[in-house]
Amino acid sequence: MILQIDLNTLLVLFRETSIIVAIYGIYVLSLNLEVGYMGLPQFGKVMFLALGAIAVGGIATKVALLIYSHVISSQLNISPLSDLDTYCSAYQYSAIGIINNIFSNSPLSGLAFFFMSITLAAILGGVFGVLMAGPALRLREDYLGILLLVSAETVRVISTYTPQVACGVFGAVIPDPFAWLREGRQWGYLAVTLIFLLLSFVILERLGNSPFGRALRAIRDAEVAARVFGKDIVKFRVRVLATASALAGVAGALLAFYNNFVLMGQFVPLETFKGWAMLIIGGTGNNIGALLGVVVYYVIDRVLSLYKEGIRQIINVDPIFFQYIIFGIIIILVLMFRPQGIISERPVKTLKRHILAKLRAEA
Repeated sequence: MILQIDLNTLLVLFRETSIIVAIYGIYVLSLNLEVGYMGLPQFGKVMFLALGAIAVGGIATKVALLIYSHVISSQLNISPLSDLDTYCSAYQYSAIGIINNIFSNSPLSGLAFFFMSITLAAILGGVFGVLMAGPALRLREDYLGILLLVSAETVRVISTYTPQVACGVFGAVIPDPFAWLREGRQWGYLAVTLIFLLLSFVILERLGNSPFGRALRAIRDAEVAARVFGKDIVKFRVRVLATASALAGVAGALLAFYNNFVLMGQFVPLETFKGWAMLIIGGTGNNIGALLGVVVYYVIDRVLSLYKEGIRQIINVDPIFFQYIIFGIIIILVLMFRPQGIISERPVKTLKRHILAKLRAEA
C-alpha cells in the first residue's frame, strides 16, 4: 500500500523532521563526546536535556512574566508570579499570548529572550555537569552509570511534581521568541536549529582533532598509561562533562522552543537510550557517524509512523511497540555485524589534508 502525500505535506514532513534531527543531532554529538571520546557510561543524559527545558520553562519564562507583569496585570487583572498554582492551572495561555503579541511586534525583544534562554540552558547544564563530575572521579564505570541514571530520574520526578519549577503536571507554556516571523516561523526556526547544529559540529570536530581530543582517546583506551604519561584524568573528565552537558542543555532549550511547551514528565530514561541507539547505529568516536545515526533513526521513525495503519492491518500490533521491535533488531544487527557503526572512528587529523598528502607522496 503506497501512501499518497501531496507536496505541501511532504515539505512539512521534511521541515519538521529536519528540525528534530538538528536538535537531537546536538544532543547526540554531546553524548558522543562523553561516550565516544572519553568512554564514560553516560546513562543519565536525559537529565541535561531536561535542565535545558527547565531553563526555558522554569526560569526564562518567569523572567519574561516579571518583565511584562504590568502589561499582563492590566489586561488580565492577575499577578502570575504571586500565585503560581493558579497561573499554571488557569492563566498560562492568556498570559503567554500577551507576551507573544509583544514579541510579534518587537523582534529584538523576542531574540533577547531566546538568547537569554539558550545562555541559561548552557550554564545550567554545564554547572550540573561539573557537579556530576565529582562522582565520575570516584566511582567505577558500572556504578557511575547507575548513579547518572538515578540522578536523571530524580530530576524528572521532582520537577514534574513541583509546580514552582515548570508548572509541574500542568506543563509550562513558553513564549515564542520567533512570533515576529509569523507564517515563516517554522522555516526560520529550522534555520536557527541548523546554525546551532553546525556550530556544535565545528566546535566538537576541532576539539576532537586537537591535543585535547587525542588525550581523551588515550584516557579512554588506556587510562593507566595516560596517567603515567602525566595526563590529569580529573581535569579531563570535568571539562568533558561540563562541555557535553552544556551542549545537551542547549538541545533541551531548542526542543522546548520547538514545542512551545515544557512538560517535565516527557524526559524519561527512554530519551537517554534513544540517544545511545542513534550513536550505536551511526558510530561512536565519530561526529559524522553520530549525525548519520540521528538521520537514519528519524527517517526510519517517520516511515514507520506514516505506514502505521498498514502495519497494524498486517501484523495486528501497536505501531509504537513495533517501532521498538524494529530499532531493537537494527541495534542487534549493528552490534553483531558492524559494531563500529555505519561510519567507524577515524584517525585523528593532526595536520592539514594537503600537508598529509605531500608527506605520503614523499614517503
